[in-house]
Amino acid sequence: MLDHGPLDQATTERIAADAAWLCEIPAPTFHEAARGEAVRERLADLGLAPTVDALGNVVARLGGEGPALALCAHLDTVFPGLDPVPVTRDGDRLRGCGVGDNALGVAALLHCADALARHPPRSPILIAATVGEEGLGDLRGVMGLLDAEPVRALVAIEGHGIDSLAIGGIAAVRYEVVVRGPGGHSWSDRGTPSAVHVALGAGARALEAGRPAAVNVGRVDGGTAVNAIAERATLLIDLRHEDPRVVDAAAHRVERALQEDRPAGIEIDVSVVGRRPGGANRPDEPLVELARAARSAVGLGRAEEHLSSTDANAAHARAIPAVGIGISRGEHAHTEAEWIAVPPIAHGAAALLALVRAADEHG
Repeated sequence: MLDHGPLDQATTERIAADAAWLCEIPAPTFHEAARGEAVRERLADLGLAPTVDALGNVVARLGGEGPALALCAHLDTVFPGLDPVPVTRDGDRLRGCGVGDNALGVAALLHCADALARHPPRSPILIAATVGEEGLGDLRGVMGLLDAEPVRALVAIEGHGIDSLAIGGIAAVRYEVVVRGPGGHSWSDRGTPSAVHVALGAGARALEAGRPAAVNVGRVDGGTAVNAIAERATLLIDLRHEDPRVVDAAAHRVERALQEDRPAGIEIDVSVVGRRPGGANRPDEPLVELARAARSAVGLGRAEEHLSSTDANAAHARAIPAVGIGISRGEHAHTEAEWIAVPPIAHGAAALLALVRAADEHG
């Protein structure tokens, strides 16, 4: 592989500006249309022919028909609001909700699209801004893409994580637990079972029963007033592990534990509301070697190789080679304090493009 080197400062700043622009367009999971339209317009301006599929994925094909290398960056963010998201510049940092996860990833995808439009690939490549990667979106965008398009390999692009390389996917299952009871007045009906009390106990049992899988009670809702015995409560529970078999076994234990110690008059409904497939590349996968070489070619050191949860999971589940790469460094993803550093983009985006060029040559 030729030594491509990092991007120049002007190009780096242009990608950072695109990240800020995209971040300010709200894109909560299931509501990515506005950001998707902005991406579609930019791809069209580059002379490509982007389409928007039934799910909302924005897709452009280069290099002809046939099994393609899919470059995927998810449009959605974990933040639920539909108001514009402010992004601020603080020295070398961009601050904003979702600026790294995943506005910067989409900005890097647009950088690749620009380069590929100017110097077309020899083999098919898909530029795909996907929907539904976060939360209960459960990879619906990328799974729909893989249903519709022949894909020979996939690169999932994230804004955070330049110092790591995702070579496999963490499996997950998500539950909604709904607890219903008779309710009543906190004093005159004292002793009546509360849906909130039962839900909290069920959540605590789930935390124990799910081990060694990672168990997270991500949301608790219920009740009407401080002096009312709750008639209804809900939990959202997430189970994760590197080994899908561990997740499956933990899921069975958690389902049983959620129904234990149920007082008379209480109903508990447990529903699976999401699944993320897991998996990994074979040990000698060429795409992984190409990703390592691309990092070296632009001056990045050896990455921490690990399993993660990205659009690449959907490919792993279908035995399609896939990696997940990051474009910069930052902190506090999924919080209002999220930030990313601008200078590392020069190396992260260059490594992405070097990988794309090498994979194109490799076929």
